[in-house]
Amino acid sequence: MPTAPVYTYRAGQRLDLTKRDDQFVVRAHEPALAALASRDTEQVSAASTRVRVAAADLENQMAAARQIAPTHHAYDRADTGSEFLITDRVLVSFRPGTPQDQVDALIGRHGLVVKQRYDDRNYLLQLTDHTGVNPVKLVVALSENEPIVERAENDLNQRMPRSVTLPTDAHYQAAWHLHLRSAEPAFDARASARCEQAWQLLGHLGSAEVVIAVSDDGCRLDHADFNSPTKFAGWAYLSDERLVKMSDPDATPAGMYQPGANHGTSCAGVAAGEADGVMTVGAAPGCRLLPIKWESDDRGLYVSDSKLLTVLNWIADKADVLSNSWGIVPINSFAGIVTDRIATLSTSGGRRGRGIVFLWAAGNENCPIQHTTNVDVPYTRGWALGAGNVPVWVGVQRARVFSNPLVALPGVMHIAALASNARRSHYSNYGTGIDLCAPTNNSHTYRRLQVTGLGVAAPTGEGTQFTLAFGGTSSATPLVAGVAALVISAHPLLSAAEVISLLRRTASKDLDATPYPRTPPANFDPNPTWDVSPAAPFAQGEFANIGHGDGSWSPWFGFGRVDAERAVAAALAAGAPQPDGGGSSASSSRVIDIPDNDPTGIDDSVQLAAAGTASALTLSVDIRHSFIGDLQVSLVAPDGREAMVHNRSGGDQHDLARSWQSSDNPGLATLRGATIAGTWRLRVRDIANLDSGQLRGWSLAVAAQATQPLVIEESPGTTIPDNNPQGITRTLVAASTARVGAVELALDITHTYIGDLRVELVAPSGRGVVVHERSGRDADNLIRDWNSTPAGGLAALVGEAAGGNWTLKVADLDARDEGKLNRWRLRLSESA
Repeated sequence: MPTAPVYTYRAGQRLDLTKRDDQFVVRAHEPALAALASRDTEQVSAASTRVRVAAADLENQMAAARQIAPTHHAYDRADTGSEFLITDRVLVSFRPGTPQDQVDALIGRHGLVVKQRYDDRNYLLQLTDHTGVNPVKLVVALSENEPIVERAENDLNQRMPRSVTLPTDAHYQAAWHLHLRSAEPAFDARASARCEQAWQLLGHLGSAEVVIAVSDDGCRLDHADFNSPTKFAGWAYLSDERLVKMSDPDATPAGMYQPGANHGTSCAGVAAGEADGVMTVGAAPGCRLLPIKWESDDRGLYVSDSKLLTVLNWIADKADVLSNSWGIVPINSFAGIVTDRIATLSTSGGRRGRGIVFLWAAGNENCPIQHTTNVDVPYTRGWALGAGNVPVWVGVQRARVFSNPLVALPGVMHIAALASNARRSHYSNYGTGIDLCAPTNNSHTYRRLQVTGLGVAAPTGEGTQFTLAFGGTSSATPLVAGVAALVISAHPLLSAAEVISLLRRTASKDLDATPYPRTPPANFDPNPTWDVSPAAPFAQGEFANIGHGDGSWSPWFGFGRVDAERAVAAALAAGAPQPDGGGSSASSSRVIDIPDNDPTGIDDSVQLAAAGTASALTLSVDIRHSFIGDLQVSLVAPDGREAMVHNRSGGDQHDLARSWQSSDNPGLATLRGATIAGTWRLRVRDIANLDSGQLRGWSLAVAAQATQPLVIEESPGTTIPDNNPQGITRTLVAASTARVGAVELALDITHTYIGDLRVELVAPSGRGVVVHERSGRDADNLIRDWNSTPAGGLAALVGEAAGGNWTLKVADLDARDEGKLNRWRLRLSESA
């Protein structure tokens, strides 16, 4: 309950406040707060996090937080109850004519530092450990006890809500999976994906610049939920050996739909059905769709490796997200050329050139998707249709090996099912490879028990053209696709890997892990001992620390239930300028012709004035060209260093309108550490004949490195023992009293089968992060960098104590291939 009112001053007027007795605010992001007991946190500004604790533990937790970053109580306005988000800074206006020595004396007397001097009278002052009072009391003291102060007030953080008109579609109220207003007894608010709240944060329903591809049994293009003129970014359907595309002269919209095949229409609607006052609504109503129709019959889709490769190549530069609500168990097999293409497109494909987010339904068979066991695990429902379409129990089929090559691909997420009561849907597949869960329906896999769960509102192709009973992981997957599209709408410069990491890190873990009872006997099956699911070691659904940079994991729920509100908030914060971060940005809108087949090319320049050296760079270009495979694009720093970001890739694609970041572009990464102030030049060359183009504009943003990073490294040349889980352990000692603001690990390992390797980095505190877990199959050599960006894998180490022993553990977990640790390097930056 709120404590007795306190007060401050705002715009010269006294303002009464109430202090929350179970919350406080820290000027740090959540990863830096790992040492605190509470995990109930909420980002409330670009730089601050609100922490909820038990009231009895408030002062102890605040004391612990003050060792990490500036910390203060959480306040509300007494008159309205709205949040009053103070910072550790105050705005002070001195009376006209106040001598400078008196201003300086006041600043020193109160233990303040000047953050910014706007003019002779107006200052932004920051509290220090020597101030002695919190910012609320300081404003009161300055206002009431300092005659030279005309006005003092808190530098307030305010979260400005964006106004968005909510859908009025007939069945929107029934869309419990999108909002919190369902009155159904079977609805638990923990199950909602909270898309309505995400729309409010965005101020819209998703960007039309973001495209969700849905590959399924088709899509009824003339459905009322998709009938705006620009809803479809394109469409295509498979016919024999050919992919017929919307742009083909003989393509017909009728080819996208066949009677009785309504699954794809429903999936497309769950992802991005329009909010137009008609029927149902998707998670990202403002985003566009790109449906692909597989040939199918009433038993399923006809998917071949070659056709899947054709589809992947077609969407390579057309989609931001691909949703696939299909797959098989126990063995889901793809040719290596297919998985290689998915891996490539997940990093460099897509409309933005920053990767496609690949989503696959985990499946509805109540079995693992990647597991080998010595127990027979059922993977079918046990029922078939007999004479007259009467259900007949035929018994479950069982297996001991479950395999899915997509589980090994970091660019693919598998989506499990969550019922409306926040429990695992009984049928949902589980175990290794599950990334997220999302709200959908519920049913008993073997049709023996009554289980609780509402269906999902979605369009269909026939009859009333809507259903309130769509479900399965088939529905959960396009819902996550829609949320991913909202995240990209909030921050289009995120890579696909960063979107995936952000969705995992912001997922809700407040779920019900109560198990279901085993299947009871029936007269047709009196001894159902075959029901061992969920099978060990996945029999329990609680979240546990598995050493992953994106947080704790559950074999039933993955990293948690997709949370659109938290994900969009994190994406908006990631794209917002940091008030204390420093740095500079500039852009050029000059239109310059690029000479054809001329290695001299063109240069254009911008000026940056910020002090310091570069810690992160983002370069964006808009180049119109009819064959981008002719082009080389590079950025030249003031010190003359040149970084190539585009080197004749893309073949005959038109136009190069995209962004690169130093976190994932090796060329741009070489400019970290460059002096920011000076002339930065963009260099564009066309070095092949016949095609020409124009530079239409470009921009550069460079973040400043507040302090010189600490770099420690060694080149041990140590042999990694073959098939030995103990492996090798190497240690580097960091001399620092600070906490980690950013960390980068560079590794050079020679090995002929990197799929054998496990690599872990352990901080001085003992907190470890596995950066490489037997991925890459038969590829040679592990030479790469990891960092503490969301996609970099080391985010969990931000906020750790930097000083002490940093340990690298490398183990070879299979026979026949050997390797050597040649070199490793750590780059540690202090926390701001």
